[in-house]
Amino acid sequence: VAVALLGNPRLMIVDEPTAGLDPAERVRFLNLLSALGENSVVLLSTHIVDDVSELCTKMAIIDHGEILLEAEPMRAVDEMRGRIWRRVIARDELEATEREHSVISTKLLGGRTVVHVFSDTSPGAAYEPAEPDLEDVYFSTMSGQIGRRAPAQFAS
Repeated sequence: VAVALLGNPRLMIVDEPTAGLDPAERVRFLNLLSALGENSVVLLSTHIVDDVSELCTKMAIIDHGEILLEAEPMRAVDEMRGRIWRRVIARDELEATEREHSVISTKLLGGRTVVHVFSDTSPGAAYEPAEPDLEDVYFSTMSGQIGRRAPAQFAS
């Protein structure tokens, strides 16, 4: 990075720049990239969603060379409000839940499964509205709920 900065570049492309860094170094490096972004264009390629939400003013979600969504990260999150629902289920309920609802992501929590469902209306009394985040934007895009693969009414 130091060598790249010697020429005072107007464009920097960084690939997974914080992978493997401890939390303090990650913050320090993100601050450096943010400062560089004041005078240069910084293209960040990463799978670390937190890096995007903390650093980027614009983003694109790309799958196999196809741009599925272009957005401002916080605006994309805001547009998900009221469309992400959460429920904790037993692991053996997952298959039935996926058949009945548009499950965009699952996480294990204390031996139980937390599902996030994409729906414009409540998928049922057992679901609670979830505060969306950039991970929900990513999973909704990849599953075809929003973005270029989505039905026309949800394409962004």
